[in-house]
Amino acid sequence: MKKAILILVVICVLFSAAGCAAVIDPESVFTSKEVVFTIDDYQLQITADETFEENTGGAFDLQLTNKKSYISVMAYKYIDLPEGMTTQDVYKMQNEDLFSKRTAVTAVEEVKTQTLAQKSITYATYSAEKDGVKNYYVTYLVDIPQEETFAWVLVTAAPSYIDHNQEYLHNIVCSLTSNG
Repeated sequence: MKKAILILVVICVLFSAAGCAAVIDPESVFTSKEVVFTIDDYQLQITADETFEENTGGAFDLQLTNKKSYISVMAYKYIDLPEGMTTQDVYKMQNEDLFSKRTAVTAVEEVKTQTLAQKSITYATYSAEKDGVKNYYVTYLVDIPQEETFAWVLVTAAPSYIDHNQEYLHNIVCSLTSNG
């Protein structure tokens, strides 16, 4: 059993170097029990480990926290976009709105895009301060064209936490998919 787990971990590392672990069984990504969180109005779901819980009452369609980081999701349907507006426009607008409320904003990692079988993921990492506290902000656009749904996802945590858990958090965001 331990050998099988070790093999799965090695496979995860190899696939993660090429992109999200979404092509691998999610059980191999998380070291503890997995939990599926849903956004029913948009028929979306995201998988995290049991250290995460839903944080209710915010402005997001779904916000998860493990007390060290936050994963916040705003979901959209293509049909609700104004004429001429693209998913990339929404990504830019959300980022601009977020960083207009922060100071000392700098790009830590430039924008990257990954294309997976059923979705496209665009993301970048920024450093910024709010109320004198420095955090890293990883902003994502998860676009699922077949379902005509997409989401702007924000991962927020202390720089040291993201530096040591970037792949782990990225895999959670990459698990965002349609449950319809």
